[in-house]
Amino acid sequence: MGEPLETGRELRNRAIREILRQMEGAEVSSIEFEGPEIAIYVKNPKFILEGEEKVRELAKILKKRVVVRTDPRVRKAKEATLQFLLSLIPEDVNVDPRDIQFDEVLGEVRVLADKPGKLLGRGAALRSQVLAETGWRLEVYRKPPMASKVLDSILRHMTVTSERRRRALMEIGDRIYRDVVVGTRHVRIIGLGSFSEVGRSAILVDTGESKVLLDSGMSPSGTGLDAMPHFWIPEFRVEELDAVIISHAHIDHIASLPLLYKYGYRGPVFITPPTRDIMLLMLADFVELSKREGGEPLYTMKEISQMMTRVITVNYDTVVDVAPDVKLTFVNAGHILGSAMVHLHIGQGLYNILYSADFKYYRLKADRARRLLPPAVEEFHRVEALILEGTYGAKEPQPREKAEEDLVNLANKIVANKGKLLLPVMAVGRGQDMMYVLYNLMKEKKIPEIPVYVDGMIYEVTALYTEYPELLAKPVRDLMMYQGENPFVAPNFVFVNDEDTRQEAINSEGPAIVISTSGMMTGGPVIEYFANFAENENNVLAFVSYQAPGTLARRLAEGEKEVEVPVDGTLKTLKVNMEVTSVEGFTGHATRSELLLFLRHLRPKPRTIILNHGEPSALLSLGKSIKESWQKMGFDAPPEIMMPENAESIRLFPRSQKVKVALDYL
Repeated sequence: MGEPLETGRELRNRAIREILRQMEGAEVSSIEFEGPEIAIYVKNPKFILEGEEKVRELAKILKKRVVVRTDPRVRKAKEATLQFLLSLIPEDVNVDPRDIQFDEVLGEVRVLADKPGKLLGRGAALRSQVLAETGWRLEVYRKPPMASKVLDSILRHMTVTSERRRRALMEIGDRIYRDVVVGTRHVRIIGLGSFSEVGRSAILVDTGESKVLLDSGMSPSGTGLDAMPHFWIPEFRVEELDAVIISHAHIDHIASLPLLYKYGYRGPVFITPPTRDIMLLMLADFVELSKREGGEPLYTMKEISQMMTRVITVNYDTVVDVAPDVKLTFVNAGHILGSAMVHLHIGQGLYNILYSADFKYYRLKADRARRLLPPAVEEFHRVEALILEGTYGAKEPQPREKAEEDLVNLANKIVANKGKLLLPVMAVGRGQDMMYVLYNLMKEKKIPEIPVYVDGMIYEVTALYTEYPELLAKPVRDLMMYQGENPFVAPNFVFVNDEDTRQEAINSEGPAIVISTSGMMTGGPVIEYFANFAENENNVLAFVSYQAPGTLARRLAEGEKEVEVPVDGTLKTLKVNMEVTSVEGFTGHATRSELLLFLRHLRPKPRTIILNHGEPSALLSLGKSIKESWQKMGFDAPPEIMMPENAESIRLFPRSQKVKVALDYL
């Protein structure tokens, strides 16, 4: 059953002894367990500068995240610190005072600058100077070339709720470092959603000691309870939930999360920084969309705000405790900005689960397509069980390079016919993909520089992409960070932010491309464009992403030529004369061949593979292929393949208990 777990009291006592021993001279004023971190507050700011090696050694001994902050009582007032900072900024570095934010919980002052390297100076001398003189830790970030209202609102929220956040972190710390009650008795997963279907992703991991929820989504095509995860089954109780882990910010992975807070959950949400930002945008829009459609929102901004107070951001490749017997590591999934595979280390060396969530995989050396994100990670320390998505398990979309060729042909066709090319996209991921590809195609003169109208939430999400250029694929990262070129603000890109611009896009005489939400045509401005473009045979509707069963997009992709859509509050019947086609090579999901390629290069190999996030036929086809080619993929023995349904429980550890007992008596 692995090594015995250290009790919460034992851990705290050991931590305090080690901290006081290692940090002599730091003038430690308090030691707090804030979320997954052990926060040490000191009255001597110089120790933070001089004692970095001691802190690293301490974290290694305790096997915990350790942060050192100045005691709030030794920090200078914010106004005095602001003036001190402004006096040190070089003349050729642009910093607006409004771009300087203080986080009292973390003791940080954050500065957005157009030239962060120049501001910090060689060896980050400014950071040391500010800490020594003011007690605040300076963090400098590159100012994104596109302004984001969402990012501003998050920074304001963090400032206004700093005391509430600190109290929440202390409560979460008490939960994570509580005394062990029964220890890790088993490892079970219960599918609450996304098993034998696409949508409403939610997986409960139960260890006997802890319960952790992986994702909390809603179905894009369902309504009412059919859209919700199976929160009503006996195994799931909000009051027993220790943590929620979110893989990425698509609606089918996040939309039911605020509901947990509405019904009493007060625990943490672990998430990557970009996913936090995008999630806030998506959830706020989800609430507004419900209101616009005349329905009663499932939750309000109150629950979203409550949730944001308990969000804990975790960078890639960082190990954190999320429960007494569960450690989490996020790694890049390559699906959208901030998307992560979730690695869970359960017990003291007992069992490891890798949850792929939605991911994209390709081999860098063999790939010749334009990619916005790097591929998913393939190397891990241990993996006993893999929960693998199978969205394209039965289907091999066209290669990415061929998809780009098809897009060139479609664009040139509407140029010749003076028509419109309508691309329904999800605001997160595919919208930015399309902009990046079109930017390059026009730059290379493969298509004329015609207007590209971008509508929906795509602008806000794209602004967030420019906030994290270091997470993008190397060619894009280099373009933005070192060549000063932003592929998302090309001269012919027109961001639609009012009805006049939308009407310009609809009524313009010349050829144009429209990129609009939503990708499955379940709502959003794409419906207005479609209603105006559908009956003109010179126009083209091209789907560049997955369409869930039952959605308008799926029905059109399958050939329906007469559909009803809402226009000005009433249903209107449209004859679909425009060309309808699918260009599926742009998918952000691993294709069938990429899924098998990932398994081939995955290290180490899992003993158990649980297939989810796919229609039954796709999962059956994928499972059959794995069983037939396990040797070619480098497995030592055939992996156990499982395809559970929603509400079904699977015990991953211990396995074959009855056989073990029988053998003991032989």
